[in-house]
Amino acid sequence: MKSVSRLYTQFQPSEYDITFRLDEAAMRFSGSVTIRGKKVGRPSERITLHQHELKITSATITKHDKKGDQTLTVERINNQNTYDEVRLHTTEKVFPGEYTITAEFEAPITVGMTGIYPSYFKEGDEEKMLLGTQFESHHAREAFPCIDEPEAKAVFNLTLITRSGVQVLGNTPVKSQTTEEGKGQRAKSDKPTSQTSTLITVFEPTPRMSSYLLAFVAGDLHKKTAHTKNGVEVNVWATTAQPANSLDYGLDVAVKSIEFFEDYFGVPYPLPKADHVAMPDFSAGAMENWGLITYRERVLLAYPGETAQSVLEQIALVIAHETSHQWFGNLVTMQWWDDLWLNESFANMMEYAAVDSFRPEWQVWNSFIAAEGLSALRRDAIAGVQAVRTEVHHPDEISSLFDPSIVYAKGGRLLYMLKNYIGDEAFRKGLTVYFEKHKYGNTTGADLWSALSEASGKDIAAFMNPWLTRSGFPLVTIAQNGKEVVVSQEQFLDDPKKADPERLWSVPLFASDTNLPESFDTKESKAQTTNTDVVTIDNGAKGHYIVRYTSSEQKQFIIEKIAKQELPEPDRLILLNGASMQSRAGYERYGTVLEMLSAYEHEASEPVWDIMGLVVGESRRFIDLDESLEKRIKPFVNKLVTAQVERLGWEVGKDESAADQKLRALVVGLSAYAENEATVAKATELFKAYRSDSSVVTAELRPLVFIIPVKNGDDEAFDYLLNLHDTTQNSDLKSDACDALTATRNPERASQLLARLKDSKLVKPQDVDRWLVYLLRNRYTRTIAWQWIAAN
Repeated sequence: MKSVSRLYTQFQPSEYDITFRLDEAAMRFSGSVTIRGKKVGRPSERITLHQHELKITSATITKHDKKGDQTLTVERINNQNTYDEVRLHTTEKVFPGEYTITAEFEAPITVGMTGIYPSYFKEGDEEKMLLGTQFESHHAREAFPCIDEPEAKAVFNLTLITRSGVQVLGNTPVKSQTTEEGKGQRAKSDKPTSQTSTLITVFEPTPRMSSYLLAFVAGDLHKKTAHTKNGVEVNVWATTAQPANSLDYGLDVAVKSIEFFEDYFGVPYPLPKADHVAMPDFSAGAMENWGLITYRERVLLAYPGETAQSVLEQIALVIAHETSHQWFGNLVTMQWWDDLWLNESFANMMEYAAVDSFRPEWQVWNSFIAAEGLSALRRDAIAGVQAVRTEVHHPDEISSLFDPSIVYAKGGRLLYMLKNYIGDEAFRKGLTVYFEKHKYGNTTGADLWSALSEASGKDIAAFMNPWLTRSGFPLVTIAQNGKEVVVSQEQFLDDPKKADPERLWSVPLFASDTNLPESFDTKESKAQTTNTDVVTIDNGAKGHYIVRYTSSEQKQFIIEKIAKQELPEPDRLILLNGASMQSRAGYERYGTVLEMLSAYEHEASEPVWDIMGLVVGESRRFIDLDESLEKRIKPFVNKLVTAQVERLGWEVGKDESAADQKLRALVVGLSAYAENEATVAKATELFKAYRSDSSVVTAELRPLVFIIPVKNGDDEAFDYLLNLHDTTQNSDLKSDACDALTATRNPERASQLLARLKDSKLVKPQDVDRWLVYLLRNRYTRTIAWQWIAAN
């Protein structure tokens, strides 16, 4: 196992002055940095900083003490590329104390979407370029020499020298801008003889923050602006190729998100402005740079009348997620990457809290259970999966921590369980204590548990640590004999033979009968009830576990309640998920799951249908290569969806709920899978009409309408969608075209798509994985996709 020295234990920066000169035409940057800080630890004959593939052209070290300033001679600048370090060797010992380090450096601008990188877009026939940054997790060292660790918080004073005529954004407001005529750089698209001027942009100092949060963007951008109730300026930016009205929705969500978190956390947003920027090329979904959040275009921009409800909800959640990071992650930051969950798990849960506050009719907490809860449970049931909190020994390991189903979904699910266990009032109070005590500093999980223990009066560390530091979750069995109820726990895994029989958790029961304990942490717990009514646990789907009811009476009770829709939506969806997972592990027959599914025939809740669709999807994968079995299940699926297809139809009704808009796409899609003739014919008809009038198809149904003709081998439709993908600037349309094209059953067409993946002008590098995943999921193109991957 590789390990790395923690440079913060040797030098602790307090302030950086950084100047970057960005040369687009040469695709290079150069710069200088002045670092003020403290040498700690033992005396040595060098100071070591992080760098990655930078050419350090000069460096100085100055010591500050009572005797005055003393310049130390740097006799050698030694790049240790194996360790991502530059070692500044001196002719004399460097003792603990205050120092100033300066360095000049240069490097190429590379296309890997980390460090300083280009982002391309087309405006008309002209290709243009933005320059932006991505420094998380350890890519600030690709831009300038620094101590590139989250604990090494400092103030950053940033200056950018760019060509004139562009928008230049940083973490903080612009302090000054000046133009130098005749000394300029040309844009990459300019002719060699063109003369341009230079723009020098100086930003206000940042708060004390980690290096991975520093950011800037420079290019042809336009914006819309609003202000929060407390006066924070909020801007949404996009390239000039995007329509102005695509910024409105994201701006509204961004303002409301800041207002919600200021109220919920009881701590003001700490900067005067919040910029949100849609980047044409972006490796992650979004990045929470303090005061300058960057996004993929599809999760920030919304096109009126063309963006589906499901995408609008995703945009809102992503904006809220990144905004919550301005507190969880930026104001208070994990000490080291082991505690990444302090950033991501909290943001995963709090995004739903924020959106629920300003769009309660969306009922996003049900979506949280359907999306995050199910993702977490299914991933966590695999033997050997990582824990939420995982030790990190080397930066190369950091990328493996960004497991969306564990650090994000499971971590968020555990915090949701904790919030319900101690109550929202204690939870909020604990967070306020946490932020006030640790703002502008670094923490570990123990600091959060201490604040929540203080607020709730419970030992939160003892309750939560087994959940966070170990993988897996329990299967909780409830047996009932008259008034006696016995609950027991064992580790649940898809392969039960690999389970640890000694593993135990402190399990909150959320029971329907108050005679049961609030929680239990033993193998088994018994309780006496006052009557013989069937007792249920995990009511509200608040726990990170699945429940097994053993008796036929319990099972029948559950089935009847589901059929009559007398259980809340979270319970209806989590019970079906539990049954499905237990069948996969051999606790139940799969036929039992299909019988249980029949009880959902009149289900009208979109989040519940999410798990129903998942169960059907699992059965489809199970019979993927057996056409006779597939023919048997399709009539069952058709019967299951008929009531909802008839209720919803193909048109959005007056005052129709957001949930029904999403549900329509799901059930009509299942109807198409079941080869319902009326559904297939309608989709085919709508595709033909769409080509002359795009308004005839709702945004929610557009993916399905695109897919049907491609699946049926319509070459003209395939070519139309390929051209649509290549010419539109609308990220929603690009995504829908991708989903449809990859549904082809024609190997030659699949080869055509695969060949395009090598051309970044046709398929952006950030999107290659999406194309490959969809081709691999398609049984007709799976083999050829694997062959392409092996050859490339």
